[in-house]
Amino acid sequence: MADAIIELDISTAWEPPGPSPRAAARIRRRLRWLAAVAVLALVAGLLTAARPGRGLDPLYTVDFQVLQVRAGGGRFVLSRYQAGGQPVIETLDARDGAVLWRRAQATGEAIVAVTDRIVLIQAARADDEAYDGQLTALDAATGAVRWTRAPARMVGLAGGLVIAEDIAWPKERRGFDTSFGSLDDAEVALPQLPHHERHVGLAEDSGRAVWTADTPPGAVVSFTMTDYPQVSGFSELDSDGVLRVRDMGSGAVARTYRLQLSGTVARHVQGAAGQELVWPAGAGRADVYDRATGRRLWHWPGSTNGYDGPYPCLPGKYCVFGDRRTDVLDAGTGDVRWRVDGYTAMLGADGRQLLMFRQLADEFRPDDLAAFGAGDGATRWRRTGWLLSGREAFELRSRGYFMWRPIDNTAAVIGRLDARDGTVGVIGRAGEFYGSPQCVATTGRVACLAIGMLYVWEDP
Repeated sequence: MADAIIELDISTAWEPPGPSPRAAARIRRRLRWLAAVAVLALVAGLLTAARPGRGLDPLYTVDFQVLQVRAGGGRFVLSRYQAGGQPVIETLDARDGAVLWRRAQATGEAIVAVTDRIVLIQAARADDEAYDGQLTALDAATGAVRWTRAPARMVGLAGGLVIAEDIAWPKERRGFDTSFGSLDDAEVALPQLPHHERHVGLAEDSGRAVWTADTPPGAVVSFTMTDYPQVSGFSELDSDGVLRVRDMGSGAVARTYRLQLSGTVARHVQGAAGQELVWPAGAGRADVYDRATGRRLWHWPGSTNGYDGPYPCLPGKYCVFGDRRTDVLDAGTGDVRWRVDGYTAMLGADGRQLLMFRQLADEFRPDDLAAFGAGDGATRWRRTGWLLSGREAFELRSRGYFMWRPIDNTAAVIGRLDARDGTVGVIGRAGEFYGSPQCVATTGRVACLAIGMLYVWEDP
């Protein structure tokens, strides 16, 4: 029979009666220890009963200055310091922690993606006037260099391709065009200075350029990412309103639309079905266009800055995130369909619900999550007391979101949120957690990084 997973709820920890002032110094540490033991014993007892044959302790740990962790293909790829030397990139077999290979990590290098076949390393140096970087693909099994490309930077992954931007015009000036407003004004949508762009689709295993797409000055590129680093859309919009949608496999223009607009565009994104969301340069708000007819359907004149929406968040709807509430708009008219007070940070969405955590202008509560029904905004569930782990993808995922909860000054439990009903299934316990962990998963294993130490558990 499959192991059961229960939801852990430590709403109030046991506290001993207050000692007399005369005895306080003598028993303070003992009481703290007893309290911790009581809580840990309770947790261990509940979960051992729920998961027979498997404890909460990690399968293994890496306990020396781990800086970064990514996962893929049954491997964990770490960036870590080593005693007396420069940082290294180290790859572990996720099953048992055996080191498969390691290599020196140069200054400015970062692990940006891991697949079944490669580990992608980005080396970068950038300033306001120029960009210089190199992409290096290492063999995931051996660490050998498969290919390099420079100067280039990764955009994302798509169907066996690495999507990258080549810096083919390095002398062109980049940056924002401040003739439309100040960089410090969040209510102004600033375009970039006109420049050429070249994007390439590189074969993951060889680095061969499968396709090349050049964008002229004045056109604005937009990539759609629903689950970073996976790229699902690539389009360009120019000042005459010509929208070109490219095929991710070939880079060729698959569809062309003509929107009824003219003038400099600051940015644009794929909107709700059949729509394009456009921010004209300057202080104007977002416009929503019908791709098929090119007609502007509605204009959002709201008071929030352009980085708070509207953005497509649910089928047939857009979200606008304010300081104290979230408005959900009808995609056809821009009218407010429903709103939520107190929740202004979106974690994810699917066709059924909007998943958010509580955040106000003067209050940040990543331990207060709620799901709201797509149709009417009714609260489907609310979960408090569990904290989101760091760097979560902003999409609902079938495997859920990793959560954590302290159980004393240093120890914590790790769980996974089931976004369908808000329950949290406990995965394991760590003895020394300081601050929010970063958690990743690959076949059969979950790893969480917390202040230099990596914990690995079996994935239930």
